[in-house]
Formats: sequence, structure tokens, C-alpha cells
Amino acid sequence: MKSARSQQSKTGLLFIAPLVLCIIGVLIYPLCNSIVLSFTNKMFTYVKYDFIGWDNYIKLFQDDLFWLALFHSFKFTVFGVLGALALGLLLALLLNKNTKYIAFFRGLLFLPWTLPSIVVVLTFRWLYNDFYGYINYILLKSHIIDVPFNILSSSKTAWIGVLIPLIWCYYPFVMVFLLAALQSIDKSLYQVAELDGATKWDMFWHITLPSLKPSIIVVAILEAIWMFCSFDLVFLLTNGGPANETLTLSLYIYKMAFPAKNMAYGTALSVIMFIFLIIFTVFYFRLVGRKQNSET
Repeated sequence: MKSARSQQSKTGLLFIAPLVLCIIGVLIYPLCNSIVLSFTNKMFTYVKYDFIGWDNYIKLFQDDLFWLALFHSFKFTVFGVLGALALGLLLALLLNKNTKYIAFFRGLLFLPWTLPSIVVVLTFRWLYNDFYGYINYILLKSHIIDVPFNILSSSKTAWIGVLIPLIWCYYPFVMVFLLAALQSIDKSLYQVAELDGATKWDMFWHITLPSLKPSIIVVAILEAIWMFCSFDLVFLLTNGGPANETLTLSLYIYKMAFPAKNMAYGTALSVIMFIFLIIFTVFYFRLVGRKQNSET
């Protein structure tokens, strides 16, 4: 009996061994290697390097660009999550119907989530263009502005020009997530409220929103993790400019590690970013656990 169980255990270990090796090779080894490199003076173009202790981290906390990039990352995250939540919730409420062609509109509004970043960037660059962009055309025709301008070229408006496509790319996930949550709300609650004379607004505030609260918190943390890590849109739209006004932490890591060839300093920055992501992830799992406990 024991030999049979031992054989089954060995067989089970044999099956999970490739997965364990994959996790070690893809996740654990690169992470440990990055942490080790962050305590060295490793340059991208040199093989040899020396251990320098905490020097990279001391330099990091004295680096004005690091704090600026961190501030911009949090600014994009906060405003991006709020914008995606507002737009996603509004569309989820509008799509929570069983009318004709509703499936078509759901699919259409989910499209931004599926588009490659380069397509999104080219679309918004065309919209923002100061010569033939559609946004400038509308603003000029409406007499809101007198002279065409490119929103990405101004240090005051460039962050808004990046924020809009960020929200546009990430709202579909919020929409689908909250739409599923809306459809799980007990319809009898609305029927009872309607019999008691409650208005649509009253039902939204006292039934819909409280029922959606756990889902909103969970999806907000997921969106925060993704937006905090966002790199491609910022890189392709502005590359952190003008005058570093859209420089984010992920973009700063790239610039330090590759164009500046300071691999050690780049990995030190990435370790700090990883710590922030761990904090976000812990909050996410705690809230998911609370949501599951409340449902049971």
C-alpha cells in the first residue's frame, strides 16, 4: 500500500516538475538576479562588475527624476482608474439590458481592450494632430480655440493626452466586470423598491451601488496595477516628454537600463517598483478573499 502511494507521489512530482522548473526559470531566477544586480555597478555594455552595497538605492532616493517619475506614475494611476471606473460603470449600466443588438454594442465597446498599442497610438496621434486632427477641427469650429495645437507638445496638456488613451484602453475590462456584477443582482430588490415608490436614482444609490461596491474595489485595484506598470502607450506617445512631464517609473527604468546603459541602477528602480506592485497585489488578494467570504 505504501509503495503504491510512494509511486503515485513520484509520478505526481514528475508531472509538476516542468511547471516548477518553468516558474524558477521565468519568475524566481530573474527576480533574484535583478535584486543581486541592484547592489552592483553593472553596466549594460560591460561583463565585469563590483558589489557596491546600497549605493544605487541611496542615489535613487536622492534622484529628483525618480521622484518625478513616481509622482507621474501615481497621477496616471489615480486619474486613470477614476476615469476608467466612471466610464466603465456608465457603459455597464447602459448595456445591462436585453434589447435588440445589445450584444453587438457590447462587443463594439469592448474593442479597445483587444487593440494593439501601436494601433491605439497611431489613432490618437491622428486625432491630436494640429494640422489634420479631428479634435483640433472640432475645437476650431466650436470657437473654443483660435489656433490649432498638439496636446502632446505642450508641457501643461501632454499628461492629459496620455491619460485619455490609457482610460480608453482600460475601461472595457471595467465595463465587462461590472456588467457581470450588475446581472448578478437580485431583480426582486428593484421590484420591491419600485412598489415602495423609489425612483431610478434612489434604486441606483441604495441598491445598485452598494451591491457593486466589492466588485468596484476589486476591479479598481486590478486597474491600478496595470496602469502603474503601463509603459508602451507612454513610450510611443511622448517618450516621457515634453520636459519629462509624462515620464513614468516604468519608462524611467527602461531609460536608465538601456539608453543610459546603467543596468544596476535600472534594476534598483525596478525593485522599488516591484515593492509597490507587491503592496497592490496584497490589497487585491485580501479584498478578493473578503468578497468571497461575504458571498458565502
